Amino acid sequence: MLEGGGAAVACTVAAAATFQFVAGRVDWVFVLGIGLCAAIAASANYRARTSHSERVADEAPTVDGERAAETSEPER
Repeated sequence: MLEGGGAAVACTVAAAATFQFVAGRVDWVFVLGIGLCAAIAASANYRARTSHSERVADEAPTVDGERAAETSEPER
């Protein structure tokens, strides 16, 4: 979940720097709102990726080791 927190912090810092550069002052309410939105989006993305990989792992067929070795040999 570290990537979500990092994305939120990076968006917050980028928003603050942009406000400072463009407007000469920082609107902290707006900057914190941008950071919060980034955190929510990163959290939803992380949850979607992890739940999808768990679902795929549950649905994937298991492969027997000997059978996999037999099928990986080239046919002559």
